[in-house]
Amino acid sequence: MCSRILLAMAVISALACASPPPKPPIRAAALVPAAHEAVAIDQLIVLVDASSSIDEDTLFRDQKSLVESFARAMPDGDYEAGGITFGGFKRDTDSLKRFDRQRVTADAASIKHLSEGTPIHKAIAEAGDELRGQSGRAAIVLYSDGLLTDEIGREIDPQLAFDAVASVEKSYSGQVCLHTVQTGSDPAGAEFLRKLSAATECGSFRTASGVTNVASLNQFERDVFLEATPDVAAAPSDLDGDGVIDARDACPGTPRGASVDERGCWVVQGLRFAHDSTQIDANGKASLDEVAAVLQHNPNLHVQIDGHTDSTGTPEYNLGLSDRRAEAARSYLTSAGIDASRLKARGFGETTPAADNASAEGRAITRRTEIEPTE
Repeated sequence: MCSRILLAMAVISALACASPPPKPPIRAAALVPAAHEAVAIDQLIVLVDASSSIDEDTLFRDQKSLVESFARAMPDGDYEAGGITFGGFKRDTDSLKRFDRQRVTADAASIKHLSEGTPIHKAIAEAGDELRGQSGRAAIVLYSDGLLTDEIGREIDPQLAFDAVASVEKSYSGQVCLHTVQTGSDPAGAEFLRKLSAATECGSFRTASGVTNVASLNQFERDVFLEATPDVAAAPSDLDGDGVIDARDACPGTPRGASVDERGCWVVQGLRFAHDSTQIDANGKASLDEVAAVLQHNPNLHVQIDGHTDSTGTPEYNLGLSDRRAEAARSYLTSAGIDASRLKARGFGETTPAADNASAEGRAITRRTEIEPTE
């Protein structure tokens, strides 16, 4: 009996210590530009942080899965692609070559954890070496936790990374866009990566938890690869380039990069609240980080955060609840570095449903937070 108990305890202990299985890559097909879009980059370099601060058995595996997802969904086009995996003095470099899907997906699947420090400034400088003598529009995508240390664990001055970005822009004949994706959830790392991406006029920031499905992956790749094309007479007009033609767009004037619903309205897709709660969960924070990125790239943009509820409960209570939820979203955006003077918050309660309140599906659609440009 004792031996059986000891064996059971050993099995339980082993299971408790086992690492969780890696997240599989997102099953997304190659991104196909819409009628109003076109691939707009000439070079792409993916930088992957494989340093010691990203745990090999957990965070790095999830990061690798996301890099593989990105590679699989890259759109076809006449551009060059390359990558650098870095950790301390170690490098795995794939130089820029004409885009080939089989090659980039194989490279993504083969990236390895390298350990040591996190010299992001050196990786960016090496990306600049790859781009030197090139022209057009270049995209650099950086996956990292944003925690900077050298090879022996000392903190690195973050200004070195900003200087490296400026040097790349100066040496490149064209526009450079830096897109950052945070692995993990360290607030200091997020703040650094957010500011680093904003150092380029066309960059973006998001967290890994904000790229978890086909829709969010496609939006990420649209930000990196695509731009709106001039209107074609035969094509329906979509002046704000959000993918919803003007004749059906209930919210015209949506800024570029904003995530919209089928009505063309800027909806914070992952922001959902528990019953009678104003607490923002991890998915909601990731979605609001994407809103913050759009606002950072449009520094003159002022918005109103609109809270909406379904018709469950009294109208008076729902109005107050929607006010509190809109204010919670506003507070989060100010904590993410957006000036409070650019943000207003207003609750609409149940007065403006986006779908039929008679069904559970309709009520779920109606419980939403929208972002409305005001200036």
